[in-house]
Amino acid sequence: MNNRNFKREYVFKGITAFLVIAASILFAFLVFNIRDVWSFIKRIISVFNPVIFGLVIAYLVNPMVNFFDGNIYKLTARAFKKPESAKKTSYFTSVILGMLIFVFLIVGFFWMIIPQFISSMGSFIDALPEKIDAFSAWGDNFLKENEYLKGAFTGMIDYERNWLTNDVSSFVGYIATGAWSVAWGALNFVKEFALGIIFAIYILLNRDRLIKHCKKALYAFLSDKTVGRILSWTSKSHKVFSGFINGKLLDSLIIFVLCFIGTAALGIPYAVIVSVIVGITNFIPVFGPYIGGIPSAILVTIADPLKGLYFIIFIILLQTLDGNVIGPKILGDKTGLSTFWVMVAIVVGGGLFGVIGMLVGVPAFAVIYYAFTLLVNFRLKQKNKPTDSNAYSREALEAAENNVGEDGEDA
Repeated sequence: MNNRNFKREYVFKGITAFLVIAASILFAFLVFNIRDVWSFIKRIISVFNPVIFGLVIAYLVNPMVNFFDGNIYKLTARAFKKPESAKKTSYFTSVILGMLIFVFLIVGFFWMIIPQFISSMGSFIDALPEKIDAFSAWGDNFLKENEYLKGAFTGMIDYERNWLTNDVSSFVGYIATGAWSVAWGALNFVKEFALGIIFAIYILLNRDRLIKHCKKALYAFLSDKTVGRILSWTSKSHKVFSGFINGKLLDSLIIFVLCFIGTAALGIPYAVIVSVIVGITNFIPVFGPYIGGIPSAILVTIADPLKGLYFIIFIILLQTLDGNVIGPKILGDKTGLSTFWVMVAIVVGGGLFGVIGMLVGVPAFAVIYYAFTLLVNFRLKQKNKPTDSNAYSREALEAAENNVGEDGEDA
């Protein structure tokens, strides 16, 4: 019997050693081939893009579905004798109505913006040589007292003119190639987005069933206490994500409208283009105003230097209003993150997933931060230690050590 236990112990040790060595080799392979591995992961994720689009669309439309369902059910309850039939009809109607409104808003937005955007860009390209000449004359007059700066400014203008006259053919070819790539990418996006809408409809129609299946699987493999923690964390994640995304969408829409009204009232060139850029980039916390404001200011300044100055002043005032009044009123403290962690989330999210990472990096990091906080507090409670962060300041720790020392002396 002892010999059998002895053999079993060494078998387990051998299997453990083998797994540790295999895991080390796998980790080393991943580290040395991180680019290929990451490229493979991205390729796998791209296959599931329609499903991901469907989940995102369903998540965004779900609040509308709940709103409509609560109101339509009052009507269907009178029309149907069976409560079950009334609920199914109400929910099905709410899903279809919510999806129609979502598609209408998306198509309507692009239907209004794209023609204006193309028209503004066309007029800008046509007038670019004339605008450069006017900008050059304005710069020469403004810098006539400083020969050094005037020379640097003149050199920059000459470079731009040379680029327009000598490199225009290669530039046109580059634009044509880029336009084809953009068109092909847009076509794929539209295809995946259309499939995503279909997936979203199925997800919403089977929402309750999917939630039940997920909970069933959790209770099958995990303890009741662990499932309770997961459900609590999921509820908090939903609250953070929905609050941040819905709030940011409303905030960006308000900034777009205010920017368009302000730029149109001031007679600033390319009001539609700059308003779209400012509105979209405003969705990115902290860096958004700079990402959208700087290129927009350059665009307006080239067209009209004085209006460019007006635009810069207007954007500063608008972003001040958003940062101190509009944003806090709409968002409040949805994420619970300090400015430092918000910046970390944006930089890391943008580095890993590009623009999408910058958009969802903050709520995603807030969820991770919340989960880590729960884990830390759980471990501290197991050790009978306080969970308040103030208890771990230098003064508090020194006071605790002194109390321990005094108790030891008394003992």
